[in-house]
Amino acid sequence: MQRSLQEQIKKDLDEKLVLLSGPRQVGKTTLSKALFPDNFEYFNLDYNQDRLIVKQESWKKDRDLIVFD
Repeated sequence: MQRSLQEQIKKDLDEKLVLLSGPRQVGKTTLSKALFPDNFEYFNLDYNQDRLIVKQESWKKDRDLIVFD
């Protein structure tokens, strides 16, 4: 499903970090994952293993998008 802001966010990502915020269950994670569906890393900071990867900055550096949730 194409979101109304999806193309603007992709354009902004070429030049800067983008923060998506809003209430729970409105689709922030779904939108994030849809931006570059074949080349992204996703980390849920509720999970210890994901927090450790982020803390050590050991994610794959060749990705188009890194999502910290």
